[in-house]
Amino acid sequence: MGKKIYYSKPLKYFWHHYYGTQKKFTPDFTNDQIFTVLRRNILNAPLGVSETPQSRGLIISGLELWRDDYMGELLHIFFLDRELRDFLEKTALSDIEGIKKFLYQNGQKREVLHLYSNEKRETVVYKFALHLPYEADGYAFSLSIEADGSVDLYFALGENGGRMSDRFYADVNKKNDAISLTQAKVFRLAINTIAYMKCFPDCVSDGVPQNLLERNENKLAKNFTFQSSEKIKENQNSPLSKIPHFRKGHFRVLHSDYFANKKGEVIFVTETMVKGNAKTVSTSPEIDKFTGNSDKN
Repeated sequence: MGKKIYYSKPLKYFWHHYYGTQKKFTPDFTNDQIFTVLRRNILNAPLGVSETPQSRGLIISGLELWRDDYMGELLHIFFLDRELRDFLEKTALSDIEGIKKFLYQNGQKREVLHLYSNEKRETVVYKFALHLPYEADGYAFSLSIEADGSVDLYFALGENGGRMSDRFYADVNKKNDAISLTQAKVFRLAINTIAYMKCFPDCVSDGVPQNLLERNENKLAKNFTFQSSEKIKENQNSPLSKIPHFRKGHFRVLHSDYFANKKGEVIFVTETMVKGNAKTVSTSPEIDKFTGNSDKN
């Protein structure tokens, strides 16, 4: 039997700090009752010295993701390699418009009430969590896509939460301060994780990793395991290297009518060096002529 590995726990802060504390005071309450109490108390409490309505809203968003989690409605994804997370964080969003359209067309649409405008709009929402080996805190995401193509992301990592939108991504991606760098890479991670699942379904398997150290996982949760595709790895010169090296590239949606059976699918376009010049090459040679060089995003 192989060595068991500890994987990070998404929303651990909400499970321990909020739920765990409230459960001690109201042990007979159901999870739904505890959620109602927590949400009411958070909304009604006066703002702290360093707290803002925006930061309070982040807590509520995290609490709502926690509710999705205990109800078994949060998709849990286990990365067998931490380096896959690094790859998806760095992979440029060179075809962000195509990816956004793909995510909206292929997601489950629902009517969502927007509190500030008091309007109901048709929205596609992807809610999922990432587990990484040998790390304490996992990621939790709620990615919303409107009919007009706008994308809004809420993310939670440990005690921290944040928001990011495609409307601000281009500007944020040009900045080098710590907050902007974090927002940009988390935004790429969320979108590229879904694109990766669609592009490499053969690298996605049902259930948790076989080497998972048992931690009383939620039996209602929908679990998937991701392994790194060989198509995104560089050829290794040293057989002793255990750390995978990934190719530079981006995910792209095929729009050409030339591919009757491939149109609308997600592919990965890699960047390679040919005689000192960068050239993009897709994972399918016949598609190369339909993908040109792309600027870094």
